[in-house]
Amino acid sequence: MLLYSAKKIQNLGILFKSNLVSLSLLCCLSINFSAHASVGLETEVLVTPNALFFNGNKVKGSHTDNNPDGYDYIFGNALSPHGDCIKVYKHFVFMTWYKGGKNNRHVMLSRLNTKTGVLKTIQFPHQHTGFRGKWWLGETHNTIAVGISPVNDTIHLLYDMHRNGRVEAFSQDYLRYSYSLEGAASVPDDKFTLAQFVNSSAGHYKHLAFDGIDDIDTTKLLTYPAFFTGKDGDLFMKMRYGFSANGKMLFARYDGKKWHGYYDFNQVLASEHGSEYNWGLYGDFKYTGGKFRIAFQRRSKNTSDKYLYQNGIYYAYSEDPHGVSDWKNANAEPIEIPLAISEHIQIEEPGDWAKTKKKNHVSIVHGFDFTVTNSGDEHFISKVVDLEFNEEINLHTFRKFGQKDFTTVQVPFGGQLFSNGDDVYLTGLKNGRVAIAKAEDNSETFTTIYEHKRGPVFDKAVVFFKDNKAYYFLKDAEGTGDGRSLYLQVFSL
Repeated sequence: MLLYSAKKIQNLGILFKSNLVSLSLLCCLSINFSAHASVGLETEVLVTPNALFFNGNKVKGSHTDNNPDGYDYIFGNALSPHGDCIKVYKHFVFMTWYKGGKNNRHVMLSRLNTKTGVLKTIQFPHQHTGFRGKWWLGETHNTIAVGISPVNDTIHLLYDMHRNGRVEAFSQDYLRYSYSLEGAASVPDDKFTLAQFVNSSAGHYKHLAFDGIDDIDTTKLLTYPAFFTGKDGDLFMKMRYGFSANGKMLFARYDGKKWHGYYDFNQVLASEHGSEYNWGLYGDFKYTGGKFRIAFQRRSKNTSDKYLYQNGIYYAYSEDPHGVSDWKNANAEPIEIPLAISEHIQIEEPGDWAKTKKKNHVSIVHGFDFTVTNSGDEHFISKVVDLEFNEEINLHTFRKFGQKDFTTVQVPFGGQLFSNGDDVYLTGLKNGRVAIAKAEDNSETFTTIYEHKRGPVFDKAVVFFKDNKAYYFLKDAEGTGDGRSLYLQVFSL
């Protein structure tokens, strides 16, 4: 359990609590108290009382007016925390967020030193540019991703990107990429400042290219930035190129000196390469279970089926630790990338659990995640909404190592998946507070091992797992105006 002096925390202006919370029941599932007695809240920190929040009206993309009474938005109202916004490196926790309110909107990077208890925050010059350059219309696609290179302790940020090359005003501002000097991730607390980052010729710390990659046409149309680390400490960047129903996922690799890429997983204009329809994908690359992997849901140009948005679970992996070659489907059969026919890697259809047969009445948008254990057990979660019968269905698809077929079962709640060695956890919010379940014997049954019962109530969470601890970046459900409080809660497992 971490103990920081009250005087130090008070001087820093951050909130800290340290306690062990008793276990409780979730969704009437049984629990073995003695087996999970160590699970509990270890640290709670108020990261900011003023993260940007869109408190106005949800409007259409054709909307142009600037609401004087609130911050209108196009998609969702919570920009922070969102996306790839939290990473743990050594004894530091890095968190990204936008500063409130509407007239501020600055990109922010916070670092908590868990040894000293010091929270330091860097404000960058860039401000959220909103929907297609209309800064007064909030845009939740424009997340802030943070990655750390273990090779040289550099920090990398990608932010405010949603096909920026299509906006005339962004002709010299389509890539929002900031990176630090070597060693910046681990500098002493008093040295963690903007001076650790490499400035640009324009003086705004944003760079228009990745050193080593000169494909400007692709760079201009990137969305959903994120980072992850691979087998040998390489830092990978991943993004979507193109559009929702005609896009591709790609990645690049940073070796500590320069970037390599881009590498495409799938084809745009898939209908010109053997697919019945064009399609896009919503999912993730991960290095998990000792391999480079991808899992996603597909958004097809087929507008006559029952799916309003996405369908399916599609999954593949590479034997190449760099993910460039040697890709296989779930049956270990070789596949060629860039992939055009998505059916070659489909493993399940969650939409079959919905009763409706009506056109556009199965909504699959949120709640998809996957992980693979060290022993090779594969786990996926999905959320299906039946719009005709007003039913929400949370599903767990899994396959133990060595088995041929996948099994799908219904589970009582959704969230995010993460693995710890051979253990698999499902975590989310219940009644506004953290709940953690574990797959006993790595099978279909998730048993609740922890449910938090005190403190702030949240309505949004992003979690990162490392070394038997779960780090939650959380948004307070309550608040007024165009700012909200963000917290970090750390749970030991």
